[in-house]
Amino acid sequence: MAKHLKIEDLTKGNVWAMTESDINQMLQEGKKQEGFSDMEAHYMNIIRPVFDIVYLDRSDESKVKQLEAEKYDIFSAPSEGENNAIAIRKHRIKKVTDLTLENVAHLLPEEILTLIRENLGTGWQGLPLALQDIIESAFYVDCAVMPASAMHRTGGIIDRRKADGYEVLEIERGSWIEGIFLKQKPKIEKVRFSSAIDDEVKRRTKSEDDSDDEDDADDDDLEDLDDDNVGNDEDEEDDVIEEETPRIEDIDAIDEVDIEDEDNE
Repeated sequence: MAKHLKIEDLTKGNVWAMTESDINQMLQEGKKQEGFSDMEAHYMNIIRPVFDIVYLDRSDESKVKQLEAEKYDIFSAPSEGENNAIAIRKHRIKKVTDLTLENVAHLLPEEILTLIRENLGTGWQGLPLALQDIIESAFYVDCAVMPASAMHRTGGIIDRRKADGYEVLEIERGSWIEGIFLKQKPKIEKVRFSSAIDDEVKRRTKSEDDSDDEDDADDDDLEDLDDDNVGNDEDEEDDVIEEETPRIEDIDAIDEVDIEDEDNE
């Protein structure tokens, strides 16, 4: 079990990497936590598709023998009613159709090849595309069909694939052979991969936001210029009106001067 991995860290993917002992330890430690009963159903929804769990009374010898014969591991547990033990058994992947994206990465290449060999002789090419995709999500796969003499030629495809670290399965096709070659892919730390994507998205989003802010600032500057121009135009028009339009008092003053001049004459 991964160091410090607790029951709240379980997922549908990593639960396949756990052993019966790991699950027992997680459950016993989890039950000591406050609020465990509220989350127990959630945890069991993750565990039960991968492990069978039976609570029992260890003093019931016939039950103990039955479960041990069925390949259960039995552990002592704090008493809960009449039960003081827990029996746990990991599900066996018995056929190729049991493979899923969650469990395939936790199997060895030879285990996958055994499932293919026992799949009614269909070989690799006879598998549904969906199953091929599941296997290829965790393994490099190569397949070749050729005469036995060519398949086993010194320095031929089998020797080259084995040198590259592939496991080999041969299925006879009359005088020909279907060779299936599997090698496990390196496991990718998905959390880091996801974080890298998130960081890139955030970087691009920030860049776009900064660009939008600059555009908005430019628009604001243009609007300010337009406002200034509008105000200036209005001021200029007011000035023109004041210069070209005489005031009423000016007109009265002119008339009075003219009248006095005429009297003096």
